[in-house]
Amino acid sequence: MIAVLLLVFGLTPDYISPVSAVIPVVPNFDPQKTVGKWHPIGMASKLPEVPEYEQKISPMDHIVEVTGGNMKLTANYMDGVCKESTAMLKRTKKPGVFKFPGGKVRMMDIDYEKYLIMYMKKSTFEAMYLSARGSDVEDDIKEKFKKLVLEQKYPEAHIKYFNAEQCTPTAA
Repeated sequence: MIAVLLLVFGLTPDYISPVSAVIPVVPNFDPQKTVGKWHPIGMASKLPEVPEYEQKISPMDHIVEVTGGNMKLTANYMDGVCKESTAMLKRTKKPGVFKFPGGKVRMMDIDYEKYLIMYMKKSTFEAMYLSARGSDVEDDIKEKFKKLVLEQKYPEAHIKYFNAEQCTPTAA
């Protein structure tokens, strides 16, 4: 009853109707066309400090495999020694939207041969990523990434570009 009265009088608390930008999703997204190696180009987060795990994994090349519409992302990262990290993105009923334990991924924009821009939200962290088939992208793609970042209300100062790194875990 109190919530109804607050809405009637225009006093809407954030937990009733949070304000957020609409996150675009690629129509007719085809995960099979993403298979192969992707190089990290850039990242933007809402937080000025990127969590330690994201600092380690984000600048690493990712290998994408697809099984049954689910996407498996594998990356090697340095944590004193080279380690492997794997994330399984489970498809949802909406093409281009995937779930993983504790979060969601939305494919925002893609040219399957050149670049991918995706949005990831976890309970404690939210970010956008730009990846490419090659180790660099043209300036117009970086501008497109920046435009999407700013549309999502991320501070421009929080955009970071990487020099891709890679390591190979040693067999135990």
